[in-house]
Amino acid sequence: MAGSLQVSKVIRKVRKRLGISQEALSRRLNATKGAIQHWERGRNKPDLARLLALRQVCPPGAERKELDALIRRIQGEIAPLAGAVTFPASSRGLTPMLGAGMGSPADLQKENVRLRKQMDRLLAQQEKRVEQLRILEGLATDLQRELAELKAAKAAKAEPAKEAVPKAVE
Repeated sequence: MAGSLQVSKVIRKVRKRLGISQEALSRRLNATKGAIQHWERGRNKPDLARLLALRQVCPPGAERKELDALIRRIQGEIAPLAGAVTFPASSRGLTPMLGAGMGSPADLQKENVRLRKQMDRLLAQQEKRVEQLRILEGLATDLQRELAELKAAKAAKAEPAKEAVPKAVE
């Protein structure tokens, strides 16, 4: 059965089983929607880490068994590192990934650089949003102050007007 498994079909089945769109799956796997499309069309294949992440969100069932078989097959194709730990079908969590033929040190370094860049982008976005929040809080404070001043001015105008109305009626 493992020989007949196609990565594209397994990914599509798992996504359909989850009942989510390609875009939603891309968010869960930290990939682009285009990458998901390419995987499902068989143009490219996801890396082992993404398949393991997909397994994490896949509920138990036939699709998960196919995904497990696919992961084991791909692990067998990858030249294992010294002292590598293989992925057991019954395992839960990402701890089996550690030391599991994840690629060459150069690949790991490249992935590390990519993740650092992504982290830098996220931190920059966070700083920008914090500054935007400070600006909005300042505007809200100014608006509350102006509203209080307007209410006070309206109340001050209403007081003399109430006293003037009875005098004019008399």
